[in-house]
Amino acid sequence: MKEWGVTISDERPEGVQITELKVFTNSDIQEVSVEQEDGSYKREYHFIQTEYDKDEYINLLTAQVQETQDGLVELADLVLG
Repeated sequence: MKEWGVTISDERPEGVQITELKVFTNSDIQEVSVEQEDGSYKREYHFIQTEYDKDEYINLLTAQVQETQDGLVELADLVLG
């Protein structure tokens, strides 16, 4: 995993971008108006970008799914007694 920190783009990024070998997650997406030298304003998007190898991202998702399943089983046990 590589955290790129605040990234700036002229185009609104997708939450998740998948390439042949990498997965990029983009969070905290904010639209920002930036004043140009001529006094006009330009729209930019500021966001936090994290890069994963595909296998690393799949493992992360698998762990999250397992954690969710474990929590649901525990909740069902509490509800059903």
